[in-house]
Amino acid sequence: MSRNVTIDKVLVSVLQRRLKSITEEMSIAMTRTTRSPILCEAKDFVTGLYDAKGNMLEQTENLPILAFSLAPVCKYIIDYFGGEIYPGDVIFHNDVFSMGNQNNDVAVYKPIFFEGELVAWAACKGHQADIGGAVQGGYNPQATEVWQEALRIPPVKVYEKGKLRKDVWDLIFANIRLDIVEEDMRA
Repeated sequence: MSRNVTIDKVLVSVLQRRLKSITEEMSIAMTRTTRSPILCEAKDFVTGLYDAKGNMLEQTENLPILAFSLAPVCKYIIDYFGGEIYPGDVIFHNDVFSMGNQNNDVAVYKPIFFEGELVAWAACKGHQADIGGAVQGGYNPQATEVWQEALRIPPVKVYEKGKLRKDVWDLIFANIRLDIVEEDMRA
């Protein structure tokens, strides 16, 4: 069945630019609020917006290798939590066994709701100066398995319905050597 749909090119252009502006503002906020030179100077991070199903709407190009790493994980998170996603949730992820690209690149996902319905996701992923493991920084040439490289974080809610899950937060950051990482993740 074929349908003729009229596309308003001006509206498409306005919406595209607005979405781009939002991801650029997210990027500026990351640059201004993080302390690690990896993030605020090298810009080893990406920010993005995704629809309710996890499809990319727009994202920054700070580090092209990260550019398309957020959407597959967003879809994985949606499947992982099923219908258990609520306003105020904030989800961390870095696990290479569930579509993460490397454990030092930690992603943060926040669902966006409108009138009680999930309509989109905001996300960012950045390289952390340390994420636990046998050596600081996560690059261990002596590692023979992933558990020697860094702390694996499968999808986990660090905020649920707007409330910090202090137990989860403390578990993650008790395994990381540098306070700057916790400060950057709060940013």
